Amino acid sequence: MTGVADLYLYLKRPTRDRRKRFLAHFVGDHRSTGATRFVVLSWKRTGSNLLCGILHNHPNILMHNELFNPIDIFTYHPHIFQSTNKQNDRRRWTVLTRDLFPEDFLRFIWSARTVDNVPILTRKTQAIGFKSFPEHWIDVRN
Repeated sequence: MTGVADLYLYLKRPTRDRRKRFLAHFVGDHRSTGATRFVVLSWKRTGSNLLCGILHNHPNILMHNELFNPIDIFTYHPHIFQSTNKQNDRRRWTVLTRDLFPEDFLRFIWSARTVDNVPILTRKTQAIGFKSFPEHWIDVRN
């Protein structure tokens, strides 16, 4: 398993290999964006939507919402997942492709680009993040 599913396994049964693979998503090469990566880990009904809304409205943070929700990919920036070029429409991310390739999906999120490879960061953006609940991690397989 890779991606956010590693967090579930790390919390359940931490091992050196799992810890290393999980942390690699956050301490990797940030030179492409220069932004700090973060995840808001939360339980339902704890005020996480309020926190994420506040983070989304901060001018220096690019905040997504529940990217690994089993129902859909929830974000404040849905335009990044859809191509403006009809010929590139097959490159867009869906729930199925996200679940099949979670590590690639995370790389895409951290890159802060659209599927057409257009940067979405401003010069002031200093952090990129999303929110996740424990039940999201169980359904991600690879």
